[in-house]
Amino acid sequence: MFNVIDQYNSFVENNFIKKNKDQIEFLKQADNVWSSFSKTKLFFKDKIFEGIYLYGQVGTGKTFLLNLFYQNTKIGKKIHFNNLMNEIHEQVKKSENKELAIENYVKNLSRDYKIIFIDELHIFNIVDALIIKKIFNYFSKYKIFVLLSSNFHPDNLYKDGLQRNDFLPFIDLVKKNFFLYDISIKTDFRRQTLNQSKTYFTPITTETSNEFEKLFNRFVDPSHLTTVKIKSKSRELEFDKCTSNLMMIDFENLCEVNFGNEDYKNIADKFKLVFLKNVPEFDNQKKDACRRFIGLIDMLYENNCSIVILASKPINSLNNINSLAEEFKRTASRLYEMTIVKPDS
Repeated sequence: MFNVIDQYNSFVENNFIKKNKDQIEFLKQADNVWSSFSKTKLFFKDKIFEGIYLYGQVGTGKTFLLNLFYQNTKIGKKIHFNNLMNEIHEQVKKSENKELAIENYVKNLSRDYKIIFIDELHIFNIVDALIIKKIFNYFSKYKIFVLLSSNFHPDNLYKDGLQRNDFLPFIDLVKKNFFLYDISIKTDFRRQTLNQSKTYFTPITTETSNEFEKLFNRFVDPSHLTTVKIKSKSRELEFDKCTSNLMMIDFENLCEVNFGNEDYKNIADKFKLVFLKNVPEFDNQKKDACRRFIGLIDMLYENNCSIVILASKPINSLNNINSLAEEFKRTASRLYEMTIVKPDS
């Protein structure tokens, strides 16, 4: 019978990925844990886990592994953590009984799904921190198996957060009831893919736009993108077409709006890979946008972020503003360094 390991090996054979023993080991362990949960409990003397908590650094293939398992089971629901919380908050808003609203949301899920895949669990606000344990208790009550990914070990979730003591029971719940797996791969597959790919596309044509989108889709599941909000000074910046640390955005929405260096610093802290499309040729009418672009590249560069660009002109032909010529030389140099195709290391 064709299983998740066979599916993984087919990706290897077709040169979509390189074989990695840590990823294979996770899939084997996850398959065993899921099988133990889904079959009659009486046949298993070992501990029955209620879910799997996969954690590790950015670029280790966690989302890919969740997608692979999700596609193989064919009986689950996959959702980004942000979208899950948005759906639950919407249900709570509509109800006078918040506790009942959360339970009904999970109860309704259990009618259609026995396993749920939650990508990129992270707790950054007090509202999510205070209700997350309730949600997972209801997953347990209604016998929904949870396979989730995170960049953080459970102990490091919501670190130094407001009222963190009220959040600690959730950490205990995860450590007690979930199979924890550290995907401790030193290779950053995201960087590796970028190093092997063209990352500066020009001019803007149907062909280059398709190549740009195709590369983006190698890093994300397009059907599970989310909206990410970033606090900057006294305002909140909102971006769609994101994962927790990757985004695609149009130049107009990033550099032709009233953003400053502090905004770009906060963006660089949040997103480690930015797909920036439709970068224009800069003339005197776009002087302000050019200055913002210079600030953006500085912040991304200094925070060791990666960028993929779809632009109207090659790097050395982008700027036609004499008064910014010297300043743009640094930007051009950094763009060459950030987007040049590097040998696989």
